Amino acid sequence: MLIFLPLLHLLATCALPPARKTQVTVEVQNVQAATGSVEIGFFRPCDGFPNKCRPAESKQVKATKGSIHAIFEVDPGDYALAVFHDLNNNGKIDTRFLIPREPYGFSNNIRPRFSAPNFNECRVQVGHDPRTFIVRIE
Repeated sequence: MLIFLPLLHLLATCALPPARKTQVTVEVQNVQAATGSVEIGFFRPCDGFPNKCRPAESKQVKATKGSIHAIFEVDPGDYALAVFHDLNNNGKIDTRFLIPREPYGFSNNIRPRFSAPNFNECRVQVGHDPRTFIVRIE
């Protein structure tokens, strides 16, 4: 019995290594003001994107006029990005009659006309190699 304990410990510590995360850079273009912050969310596939889903990863970056960059470490897979410029730093995108009043954008630079885009329209793939995604906000 005592001989099996070291063997069991060895097997437990030699488990598969954790999945390697991928470095992803997000460049947000067309930031019009150096006030507030730019909110970036990486979403996994979900029904009700983007309003009824929580991001798998998110960052808040101080706004600077022009472009901002954020670096994420994410698991490989399918994602959609949603970005908005929180001009007044209140932690939410301000709307008026359900229309966003602060600049926003999505991966693949989807610009919806009458409703939020669905996940498939914004879907991007992250593999094992570093990637850069560019999102233009308006």
